[in-house]
Amino acid sequence: MMRRKILVVDDDNEVREIASFVLTLHGFDVSTAANGAQLQEKLAIERLPDLIILDITMPGENGYRLCQVLRHSKRTKHIPIMIITAHAESIYARISKDLGAVQHVSKPFHPLELVKRVQCILS
Repeated sequence: MMRRKILVVDDDNEVREIASFVLTLHGFDVSTAANGAQLQEKLAIERLPDLIILDITMPGENGYRLCQVLRHSKRTKHIPIMIITAHAESIYARISKDLGAVQHVSKPFHPLELVKRVQCILS
């Protein structure tokens, strides 16, 4: 059986490394991107992920814009999106939900909490 694939998109190298490490440790196949351009490259050349973890605040296109693009594309509209952000205010969780994200997680988060949420989404 092929391992479930997660694509982590965040401009913060530390967040990408921690998420990648802990998710790989728990049996997921993890790919990372630092911005929207890298996200689009990965979607073009790699097998499509089972879940996209997407940061909001990144240089270039922000995560909300990327979320909209992913939701409106025939190729990616079925892929669940988890938003991760340093914005803790409830309005951001509401925006994430309105844009079609299945989860909204505030930073900083505990790595094992991330794993639990990912497992929940993919079960």
